[in-house]
Amino acid sequence: MLPSRKYLKKEEMMSKLTRREGLAAIGTTVAAVALGANASKAATLVAASFDQSNIKWNTLEGIEHLSYHVLNVDRDMKVVDALLKFAANEKVILHKHHADYSTFIIQGELRLYNAEGELTEIRPTASYVQKSAGGPPHTEGGGDEDCIAWFSNKGTDSVIYEILGPNGETLGTLGLPEFEALMQAQDEPVQPIVPS
Repeated sequence: MLPSRKYLKKEEMMSKLTRREGLAAIGTTVAAVALGANASKAATLVAASFDQSNIKWNTLEGIEHLSYHVLNVDRDMKVVDALLKFAANEKVILHKHHADYSTFIIQGELRLYNAEGELTEIRPTASYVQKSAGGPPHTEGGGDEDCIAWFSNKGTDSVIYEILGPNGETLGTLGLPEFEALMQAQDEPVQPIVPS
């Protein structure tokens, strides 16, 4: 259970942003960009306001530079929602998407690279993208800071991600059953506080 505000140390209270303070930070960032400040530096101010201290990050053996937290697996709707954290200036393993998906970038920027390692797309903080299953093999990674993204995978009860080796060979797959097992194995997520 979280301590009430009156018991938080001064440093903890200073690091927690209220909704109003968060909106003010976003407004300050937008104003800074409008006045000609470096957009990347301004975006960092907004990203710094995302508090991930209550997220229990997990890793998968053999997949470097990636942490995850499975939010939900709905077998009936065939949906897997997860938070993925991509390490700054690194790339995850080559893979393909076998399910329709959408992403929302919460912090940093998500960089996508083709199989040859060439940068093909940058998704900045607050960008939302919907993609169909398929597409060429690629890697992904964070920009100059860790990228935190919400991924919602939809419409398949079989393979969601196909993990590939350097020659395009299949090393493994992740689908609904695997994500369900990962969700059950992870720590219980932080729950809402209901005032009495």
